[in-house]
Amino acid sequence: MIKIIAFDLVGVLVHEKDIDLTDEESKLERMFGPNLYDSDYLMEARKIISKDSTIMDITECLINKLYECTEKNIFRRIKERYPNIRLIIATNHVSYIRNFIGENLEVQYLDDVLISAEIHKIKPNKDFYNHILDKYSIQPKDLLFIDDNEENINSASEMGITTLKVNRNDDNLFEKIIDIVRNAE
Repeated sequence: MIKIIAFDLVGVLVHEKDIDLTDEESKLERMFGPNLYDSDYLMEARKIISKDSTIMDITECLINKLYECTEKNIFRRIKERYPNIRLIIATNHVSYIRNFIGENLEVQYLDDVLISAEIHKIKPNKDFYNHILDKYSIQPKDLLFIDDNEENINSASEMGITTLKVNRNDDNLFEKIIDIVRNAE
């Protein structure tokens, strides 16, 4: 029985817009993902921009400029069908993404947001998935992990976690999730 659905953020709930970025923005954007700490990101970003406050401002502006929500009401729709399933976001990102999540997704239906730079674990490492399993005291089969990255999906699957790989043009994510949850009952 699925007790938790964990959504990756970029590529699942949001997509990157096809926009032109400045050279600085482009370099910073490539550093968003696998960060164990925000300080790791800042140290690398200081090689491009010297002032931390400028880095943080550009980063937050870039996140808002770059990302577009594709699944704005998916949490509500799932909670309407399955109110006891916990919904979480589990993403490799810098913590500056938290404001974007709060302002652009229906966070009132979310139970948690796990960001690699805050939990100090990175997908596809198994400790990332174990963090979720341990935090919620669940078995791997009770977790549905949704991601667009094949390596992340494979790593979770190897642990016995139920997975769903999302493709860029999936327009029926809700139905796929409901099918998996229904079949796991």
